[in-house]
Amino acid sequence: MKKKCLLFCLFIILIPGYIFADHVRISQIDSSGLLLSQEVKLYVSVTSDFGKPVTGLNADKFSIYESSDNKNFKKVSSISGFDVMANYESGINFLLLIDNSGSMYQTLSGKRPGRDEDMRISHAKRALVIFLKSVSNPKDKIGLAAYNTNYTSYSELTNDRVKIQGYLDEIVRPGKGERYSEIYSSVYLAVEEFRSVKGRKAIIVLSDGRNQPYFQYTKKPHDVFGEKIFKYSEPMEYCQLEGISVYAINFGPKREKKDKGLSTIAYQTGGTVFDAHDQNQLKEVYNKIVNQILNEYLITYEATMEPADKKFVKIDYETPSGVLSAVRFYFSSTVFGNPMKDFNFLLILPLLLAIALLWLLTKLKFENKHTNPSLEVLNAGSAKASTNFFTLDKSKKTVIGGDPGADMTLSGGATKIKEKHATVAFDAKNKGYTIVADGNLTVNNKPVKTKLLEPGDVINVGGTTIVFDDGEFD
Repeated sequence: MKKKCLLFCLFIILIPGYIFADHVRISQIDSSGLLLSQEVKLYVSVTSDFGKPVTGLNADKFSIYESSDNKNFKKVSSISGFDVMANYESGINFLLLIDNSGSMYQTLSGKRPGRDEDMRISHAKRALVIFLKSVSNPKDKIGLAAYNTNYTSYSELTNDRVKIQGYLDEIVRPGKGERYSEIYSSVYLAVEEFRSVKGRKAIIVLSDGRNQPYFQYTKKPHDVFGEKIFKYSEPMEYCQLEGISVYAINFGPKREKKDKGLSTIAYQTGGTVFDAHDQNQLKEVYNKIVNQILNEYLITYEATMEPADKKFVKIDYETPSGVLSAVRFYFSSTVFGNPMKDFNFLLILPLLLAIALLWLLTKLKFENKHTNPSLEVLNAGSAKASTNFFTLDKSKKTVIGGDPGADMTLSGGATKIKEKHATVAFDAKNKGYTIVADGNLTVNNKPVKTKLLEPGDVINVGGTTIVFDDGEFD
């Protein structure tokens, strides 16, 4: 017995690195500075076996390599930047994507609930309230969306946590045709909504099951996608193109099958996968994700000049028990070469001509110029609109609906139009007009509950196409 105890002690003392190992991954690649400075930024996460961030590391622990074929890697000349507080100083952009399919209204064990508070969606909302209170950095921004048969955006990115918490109450039980789980298409639409955001971007997807495309299960065309069924590779490649990482949370009992495609999306975009079987575990997972991202290392280096549309990046992390590696890729274009080397004016000439043409277009005087923000009906479909053009007023709200007293009245049509279907009002804080939906509404083919309108946004109300114009054509 003493001999066995001695061997066990030696095992624990001599090789702890093989028991409790670190893990390294490239969470996000920012290649936006590639064209002008040939710089690439890597957000690197180092965690322990328990998912806890490994802090206190320096640049000497890392080596960066690049390859155009994922085989022959060349070490970059040097690391030009190493920041341990970048995500705190710049803030993190979170998009919370919540499962609102029919199964979320069961209990955690998959039974019909006796009380609303026992439903999975209620557990999720309570965990999110705590999560919102725990995100203390004022520079962090959070957006909220939910999915079932449809994707619904409730809030664009904001640092107003109370506002987001209020939108949680608007996530309600889906109707009969809305109980399916369009995971892949919803992640794709989330990327579409998130793509123009700068800095560190993370989509946190909560799912309690598998992808269930509406058309596949009903054989009826989807309202937005028709007969198209998204593959998991489509949102995954979109995330890779836009530099967005996905964190997947499998919520519910262990016995229920989870979506392998969602896990692949997470791993291949620099995120990871967590399991949560109850409300307390869910709270821990949300906090763990924030903590991991907050403690990432931002490493900046000068990219190699080997021509390729796609560059593979390998990072080596030196640990006491050996070297750990992670590989990801980014899309590159070396048509301009290094701005300080091999510069050819003929290559930039088309760009200069395009800029000159754009400048000339801005000087043109448009015949039908509108000086005030407005809504214009382009296609009334099978419905009738009381007016084809409506000028917006900052001092009052504009009601769109089926009520004869509405500012813009829509009557008839195949889709039922509520008396007060949508309201457009001026948002003094954001210095723009916001549309709030009371009925089914899409903006640029995406279902929305509320949205800050941008010039050219296409609004669809029951088949009637309305375009927002901010009036600023000068």
